[in-house]
This record gives sequence, structure tokens and C-alpha cells, in this order.
Amino acid sequence: MLYKFHDRPITYLYNTFHYYENKLRERPNLKRRLVAAVIMSQQEIRPPGWALTEAYRQYLSRPAEDIGWNPGLSYYTALVRRLVNTMQSKPIFPLVEWRFNEFANSGAHALHVSCVELMALPSNPTIIANKLLDVLLKGYCDIPSGEVEEWVNAVGLLLTWLPEPYWLVIHDRIIELLQKPNLAAPGSDSMDPFTLLNLEQLQSSRSDTSAALTVALAHSFWHHASFGQVGRIPQFMRERVRPILATEEQLVVVCHLVGPFLQRFNSELARKVFDVTIELYEALAKVDRSVTDLKYMDPICDVLYHIKYMFTGDSIKTDVEGIIRGLRPALQRRLRFITHLNLDSIE
Repeated sequence: MLYKFHDRPITYLYNTFHYYENKLRERPNLKRRLVAAVIMSQQEIRPPGWALTEAYRQYLSRPAEDIGWNPGLSYYTALVRRLVNTMQSKPIFPLVEWRFNEFANSGAHALHVSCVELMALPSNPTIIANKLLDVLLKGYCDIPSGEVEEWVNAVGLLLTWLPEPYWLVIHDRIIELLQKPNLAAPGSDSMDPFTLLNLEQLQSSRSDTSAALTVALAHSFWHHASFGQVGRIPQFMRERVRPILATEEQLVVVCHLVGPFLQRFNSELARKVFDVTIELYEALAKVDRSVTDLKYMDPICDVLYHIKYMFTGDSIKTDVEGIIRGLRPALQRRLRFITHLNLDSIE
């Protein structure tokens, strides 16, 4: 009953679950008891529905030994919908005086109670994070027309506020995307990568949006991410992306993924821009060795010139000069101004 007088019960639960995630992962009963002790002790002074969803309240009412609960996609859809509706200023939670509340507004309250509930689930973090992503990737038809971007934003926001085992799943989904047949082994009838990633165009034509939504979710996550999270991009590119690259289409997707965050790197830690750019050159070199004909040389080279003139200048000239000299002559001619190659030296 002491928790009844706690002035920040949700923050206490959030910090506890976040910090002790490794220790609590295999102890679902302890997590449930902790939620029940803190949240249910507030029921005399808080209005019904102020924190937990109805589905989780039913889980709390089960016998102590009944801890096997693996909620379906509809549960995660309802949880994300609650957050989206709250951010749209719809009256989801009971009316309270936010000036004297634990959180300053309903959006912050919705975000924290949602994260607490997700971390308190008895499922593995990987399963939970994949279900969150599937709210969009598999439950796309349940999302109201015109609200896809807001749902993408909500899922990305949730992932950034969850511990590392949850948000690392976005890296796994990117690898799955790059290994899809239409990118890893494209045929003559495969959609070009620029169309494949154009969410607005795909929506209007009722085409498969899974690739575009995966990129959108990655952008949402990295946009909201702390620098410790977004700073993992160079390592992710080096250790997981580069080994599987074999086609131009994959490289175009990688450029779409990391391009929007170069400005953030440049303003927060310039060295990361250099690391990402060098990885792009290494990726180009690997694709160049793997592919006979290059169809997207010009747009790829445009990206590299943009990075040079907007961010890196000549800072990585010595790092990339050797890579450029190893490319096919057509690429060397296009990139010769990056390292000031002489046309006579190009075979």
C-alpha cells in the first residue's frame, strides 16, 4: 500500500523495467506482481482506465500461476491506436489536471504507460518489437486512411523509449528487406527501387507497401532516437549490411535509409558522417565487383557528390581515393572530381 503515496508511479515502473530488463526478462510473474502492486494501489485515487489497457487488466486478474499470455496483433494495434489518438488530442484518458500530474501532458503520459505495459508483457522483447512493427507491416489495412504517417511516427517513438533488445529488431527488419528477392536477385519484371520505396505512390496504386513502410519505420525510429541509438548506424552498416550487399537495388535502399540522417550526424558528431560515407564507398565497391551492368550509376554518384559538397569536403579524400581507383572506369570518370583523378589515369 505504500505505492499508493508514490508521486511518480509510472516513472518508477518505467525506470525499473528499463534498467533491470535483462534480469526481469525471464521472470514474468515478478513483472506482473510489480505492476499490480504499483498500479492497482492507485485505483482508489485514480479514475478507471488511467494507465493500463483493458486487456492487460484482465491479465492481472488471472491466477498467480497463469502467466502464459501471448497477445495477438489486435492488442498491439489497440495500444498504438491509443497513443496515436492521444497525440491527435482525442480524449482517450480520463480528464485530469496536467499541471499537478506526473507528466506535463497526455502525450507523455500515453507514451510512458504504453512502454511500461509493453515491458511488463510476459513475451520475449524480440516478439514484442516484431509485433509492434507488424501493426503496420501486416495490419496496414486496419489503419485509417490518411493516418499512416502518424502510426509510423508512434511505433518509432515507442521503440526509441524501449530497451536495446526491443529496438535492435529494426536492424533485423532492414536486413530482411535487403534480402528480399526483388532487391537481392531482381529480375526483369522487378519494380525499380525508387518506386518500391515511394510510399505515397504505392498507396495510391494499392501496391505492396512493405518495403516502403520498413524504410519509413527505420526513419521514424532514427529520427526520435538518442545519439547512442542513431550512432550505431556506421557499425550496423559495416558489420551487417555490407556483407550481404550484392546488387545496385540494395545499395539504393541503403542510400535511402542513411541519407536523411547525415545532417544530424554533421551537427552532433562529424566523425559519424565520415564513417557512414566511407561505408557507402565500400558498399559501392562491393556492388561494382558483383554486378556486370550498373543501371543507377548517376543517382548513386549524385548522392556521393552531395555528401562531399554538403558535409565531408576533402576530409576523407585519402580514405576513398583508393576505393574509387578500384572501381570500373565508368564510375571513376563520374567520381573523378571527388578525388581529382586525372582522366589520363583512368583505364
